[in-house]
Amino acid sequence: MEIGPLIKLHRIKQNMTQEDLAAGIVSESYLSKIENQKTDASPEVIALLCERLGIQLNAENEDIIKEKAEEWYGMLYEVHNANERRQRFQELETLFKANNSDHEMLFEIQKIRFFLVEGRVQEAKEQIDRLETLENTFEPIHLFYWNKFLGNYNHTVTEEYSKAITYYEYAESIMESIELQDKEVADIHYLLAVLHSKLVNDLNALEYGQKALSVFRENYNFVRCAQCHIVLGIAYRRLHMHDMAIKQYNLAKHLGEITDENDIIQLTNHNLGYLHSRAGQSEEAIKYYKAAFDMDNMQMSFNLTTVTSLIREYYITGKFKEAQCLINQAKEIMEKQNLGSKVIRWEIEIFQAALDDNFEHLENTITNQLLPHLVEQEDNINVIIYSNMIAEKYEEIKKYKNASLFYKMANKYYQDLLNL
Repeated sequence: MEIGPLIKLHRIKQNMTQEDLAAGIVSESYLSKIENQKTDASPEVIALLCERLGIQLNAENEDIIKEKAEEWYGMLYEVHNANERRQRFQELETLFKANNSDHEMLFEIQKIRFFLVEGRVQEAKEQIDRLETLENTFEPIHLFYWNKFLGNYNHTVTEEYSKAITYYEYAESIMESIELQDKEVADIHYLLAVLHSKLVNDLNALEYGQKALSVFRENYNFVRCAQCHIVLGIAYRRLHMHDMAIKQYNLAKHLGEITDENDIIQLTNHNLGYLHSRAGQSEEAIKYYKAAFDMDNMQMSFNLTTVTSLIREYYITGKFKEAQCLINQAKEIMEKQNLGSKVIRWEIEIFQAALDDNFEHLENTITNQLLPHLVEQEDNINVIIYSNMIAEKYEEIKKYKNASLFYKMANKYYQDLLNL
């Protein structure tokens, strides 16, 4: 790794200012030139700066570092023992501190993924902030992973899907200029398929989903194949190709069963429930939602999504006792485990208010909280669902002007979906 970016990286990691590092060695302006590779400092100056930072310039262990780093990177993508993953992380931290390695910048970028996998969201954000000032020194391979992980962060943490797509697309644009394994290329295509699906860009979701599927199939990666089939199923459902959607879901479910991946089976059952729900077949929807919810040892955060869907179907079909029971379970899960996105919490509040016949609270939650958020996130499907719901409530109490306003809103977003 070039000495200027190395010094800047370690200064930023240690929260040192240029003034702190330069004091008694060089001027701040000269240090800035060193860090930005605008001058070649003498070996004596470099030695003093590195001594203050506590870093060594030994490069004898490069092969060992490369092997260990690549092995650790693999642990961030496959199901792996968390303790071993953390232990390897600490080993690499020590190795990089004692050696000037060409792999250190990539290791620092991969830390973003590590923190996200660990659920250490704040540390992921801090790592992004630290590396941002070094972006102008990144090589193409660094830029690929940097943009991929910025996409991951905006996708899973801030849920800014359009922004995430921009980062993923930039990563995709430089793939041909670097050496990547097929599975890395397929993963970017899969992530783009998922995000286009979330933004209801179904033709794009189909295109990227098919690309990813072809690679995962060639590599006999059945779990990733199943994930692709689910994305394709969602796209076909939205395009009203229900037979194709069911075929994709059944393929996903079969692959989940032969690989003992319960999360795949659960996700497939949830999507089959949603398919029947959108077709107005509530009893079939309930059957599949219950199959998803009743599975053992599943992530509670996903169970909350299924619970909310079940509550909606019970409410629609007049099974208010069952709806209330599930609301109570959802509240218990959220309180005990501090789970549930704000959208899920708002949805639970809405159905509780509906069951309590508390129109004022229902109206406030939908019109002032949920709908503005859904519009901002471009979640058009749920905008349609909840604008229709509040419109129907206004109609029940003879507030026809308000009802008309939200029916128009639902119709506008429905037409937008048709025009995509």
